[in-house]
Amino acid sequence: MVSHDTISTPDVRDRGFQRLLYVDDAWEKFVEALDTVSLSVEDVSISASLINRVLAEDIVSPISIPPFARAAMDGYAVKAEDTFGASNTNPKKLEIVGNVDIGDVPSVVVVSGTAVKITTGAPIPEGANAVVMVEDTEKQDSYISILAPVTPGKNLAQQGEDVKKGDVVLRKGTILRPADLALLKAIGLQKISVIRQPKIGVLSTGDELVDNATELSPAKIIDSNRIMLKAQILEDGGIPVDYGIARDDPDEIKQRLEQALHECDAVLVSGGTSVGPKDFLPRIIEELGKPGLIVHGVAIGPGRPVALGVINKKPIILLPGYPVAAFLNYELFAFPLLKLLQSVFYSKRPRDKIKARLNRRVSSKPGQRDFIRVQLSEEGQNLIASVITRRGAGVLTSLTRADALLIVPEDVEGIEEGTEVELELVRYF
Repeated sequence: MVSHDTISTPDVRDRGFQRLLYVDDAWEKFVEALDTVSLSVEDVSISASLINRVLAEDIVSPISIPPFARAAMDGYAVKAEDTFGASNTNPKKLEIVGNVDIGDVPSVVVVSGTAVKITTGAPIPEGANAVVMVEDTEKQDSYISILAPVTPGKNLAQQGEDVKKGDVVLRKGTILRPADLALLKAIGLQKISVIRQPKIGVLSTGDELVDNATELSPAKIIDSNRIMLKAQILEDGGIPVDYGIARDDPDEIKQRLEQALHECDAVLVSGGTSVGPKDFLPRIIEELGKPGLIVHGVAIGPGRPVALGVINKKPIILLPGYPVAAFLNYELFAFPLLKLLQSVFYSKRPRDKIKARLNRRVSSKPGQRDFIRVQLSEEGQNLIASVITRRGAGVLTSLTRADALLIVPEDVEGIEEGTEVELELVRYF
C-alpha cells in the first residue's frame, strides 16, 4: 500500500458536489479500492525500445566489467617498484620488450627492468601492476627513461572494478533509462524480464467535440484532450488505446466504456464529469460494476470535477473536459496509477525543482491545492517567476507557455509579491 501524508482537515464542501476531498485523501481512497493491482511479466530483447520499462527481477551480472585489467592511459606497463625514486634528475631506465594495442591479447611478460608500450583500454600484460603515462617518459631506441614514479595500480582499471561477476547491478522495480540499457548490454544480456506495459483506454465525451478542423461548425470545438492524454501515457511507459469521441448519449458512452474496460488495464475519460444535465458519467460508472465511483470532486484548482472509480477491479479516471484541468489531473492521478500498475510505488512525478521570486502576488483559495503556471526569466542575478494571468482551466496556452508550476498547498492563503518560491519545472527554458 502506498503511504501518503494527508492534511488533517476533513473533507471540504463545495456547491455542486456532495464533498471535495483533498488530493492525498482522494488518492488513498482510490488505491484502497483497487485492492491488489499487478500486471504480468514478459521477456523482452534489450534491443527493443525499453526506455521507461520496469524491471520485473533483479539483474545479476554474469561477468565482470572490465573483464580484464586494462590501461587507463597511453604509456608503458611496468612493475611499479622499478619506478620508485624516479625524477627528471634521477630517471629510471627500462628496456622496452613489447607493445600491446587495444583489442590485442598480450604475448609478453613484464619482468623487473622491462616495460611494455600500451594504449588506453588495452589489457595489462602479465607481471605489470601499473602504467607510466607517456608524458612521464623519454624514449631512447629500445629503452625508456621513467621521469616520475607510479604506485601499484596507478593508471589502470582492475578486473571487475566497475562490476564484479555476481553483483546485483539493477534492482527489481527500476525504471529503465539509457544508461541502464548500456549496462545491460555491457554485461552481455540479450533478454530481460520486464513488467508488461499497461494498456490505458482513452475516451472523450461531448456533443460539441469533433476530430479535426474540416468538421468544425458553430458551437463545435476540436478535441485536443485525447492526443494530449495519449502522449502523456506514452511518456510514462503505457500503451494508449484510442476509443474516440462518444456523444452525450448514455447508451453510447456505456457501450464504449464496457469495451475499453474489457480490453484495457485502466480507462481515462475526459468530459461529462461535473454535475450538469449532460454529465452522465458518474451515474454510468455506478451502473457498470462494483465498487463504482470512489471519489467525485477534489479540492484543486483548476480541475475539481475529477472523479475516480473502480469497476470490477479495473481503475477508471474521469477527467474534466477543459484541457488544463485534464492535464493536471492526469499528473495527480493517472501518472501514479500507471506506476502503481507497473509495481513502482510513488505518487508524484519527480520533477526538477528551481527557486525564483514572484513578480506579483498570488491569490489562492484556502482548503484547495492551486496550480499556478509561470514563465521564468532572469533579471540580473535573480530568477523571476512571472505569473501567467490568463490561466483558466480551458486556456491551453497557459500550459504551452509555462516553464514551471507553482503549487500552492491547501493550507496556504496567497503568496506575496517578491517571495522566493520553489517551482516544479515543466519545460526547460
